[in-house]
Amino acid sequence: MTSRAPGPPTGAPDREARTLTTVTDFADDPGSEVERKAKALNVVALVEAAGYLVLLFFWLGLHSGAGVAVTGSLHGVVWLAFNGMVAMIAPDIGWGWRYVVLVIVTGPIGGVLVYERLRREGVSGPYASHPA
Repeated sequence: MTSRAPGPPTGAPDREARTLTTVTDFADDPGSEVERKAKALNVVALVEAAGYLVLLFFWLGLHSGAGVAVTGSLHGVVWLAFNGMVAMIAPDIGWGWRYVVLVIVTGPIGGVLVYERLRREGVSGPYASHPA
């Protein structure tokens, strides 16, 4: 039997090796967390609007039941993600709940509204990395 030196059990982190300094999550992106969320929301807003147009094309243009079923399922998932993202980011950006309801109810038009508002206003307030 071999004896081990006193210290932390095997596999446990060494307490002296720990530091309390903060580590940047995204060293190559100096933006704030809300700005990163806003970039992702911009992409999802455009995908939501484009997905609706593709769904409309299969429904009215091609009259394809299979195309509508597949595209509708994908559009539904993207729409749910879009709604969740809008609801999560709205308080941080300072959007009112009336605007959130308007965006959700208007569907693909809401995606365009969100995209345009983020393009024009960006992220402002205490969560912006470069306050105006």
